[in-house]
Amino acid sequence: MPRQYFYPQHNQASILVVCLWVIMILSMLGMGLTGLVFQEIKFTKVYQRINFSLPAAKAALKTVFYLRQSDPTPGFDTLGELTEENTQALCADNSYKYYFADKNNSADGIKVIDEGALINLNTASLDVLKRLPGMDEDLAESIVNSGARPFSSIHEVFLIEGMSKDKFILFKDLVTVYGSGKININTASRTVLLALGLDNELVGAILRFRQEYKIKNPDPESTEDLGYGFSSANKIIDDLRSFTSLGLRQEQELLALLSVFDVKSEYLRFNIIPYSGGREGLHYSIVIHPATKKILSWNEY
Repeated sequence: MPRQYFYPQHNQASILVVCLWVIMILSMLGMGLTGLVFQEIKFTKVYQRINFSLPAAKAALKTVFYLRQSDPTPGFDTLGELTEENTQALCADNSYKYYFADKNNSADGIKVIDEGALINLNTASLDVLKRLPGMDEDLAESIVNSGARPFSSIHEVFLIEGMSKDKFILFKDLVTVYGSGKININTASRTVLLALGLDNELVGAILRFRQEYKIKNPDPESTEDLGYGFSSANKIIDDLRSFTSLGLRQEQELLALLSVFDVKSEYLRFNIIPYSGGREGLHYSIVIHPATKKILSWNEY
C-alpha cells in the first residue's frame, strides 16, 4: 500500500500569509513607482510650460513695442482698443494672446483696469485722494505729506500710519505710481471720475459718450473703424456739448481738469497668455512705457 504524507494545515496557512505579504509589498512598490512616474510626467509638463512661457512673453513684448510705434490711432486710445484680445501664432502649435487692460470679474460685471486711467499716488492732490474709497482726509493728508512720497510701488502706502489691508483693497485698483498724473478719459472708471471731483450726472454723460459716440475717420476714403470715445483732449468740452446739455458748473469742473485729462494712455498694463499644445502657460502682467520701450513692472502668475 503506497505511503501517504500529510502536511499540517498550519504550514499551508503560513505559505498563504507569505504569498499575501509578497503581493502586498509588490503592490506598494507598484503604487510607489506609478506615483513617481506621474510626478515625473507632471514635472515635465510644468517645466515645459514654464520653459515656453518666458520666451513667448519676450516675443510678445517686442511685437507690441513695434505695433505701438505703428499705431493707426496714435493720438488716442479707446476702451475697445485696449481691451481687444489679439492672438499671435508662433511655430508648431504655439501661440500667445495679449491685451492691454486688466479685465477682472466683479459684482457689477467685468471691471476694466487701464494703467493710464488711474490716479497717481505721487501727484494727486489731497482733495482727490480723500474721495477714493477706503480713504479719509487724515489718511489722504498723511499720504500727501509722507516722506516716502514719491512711491515706487502702490504697496508702499503700507508705510503710512493708519493704512490697513482692508482700506488698501478698496482703492488699490484705482491708483498707480507710474506716469505724470494724466488720466485717459476714454478708459477711466466711474469711481476715478468721481474722485476727480466731477458730479454724478456729468460722469454718467461721459460714460454714455464713450459708448455711443463713434469717432469719425478723418480720411473720407477709409473704412477703418476707429472706435468710440474722445479723439482729442482739446475737444472734450465741445464734444460733450454736442452730445448732451452741460450746466455752467459742469463746464467749470471740466475746465479745471483739462490739464489732467488725456485721451491716450501713456503707460500700459500689458497682459500676455502663452499657449503650447493648446495648454495655457504662465500669465504675465507687465507695465510698459511704449514711447521709451521701458518695462516698469513684471509679474507672472
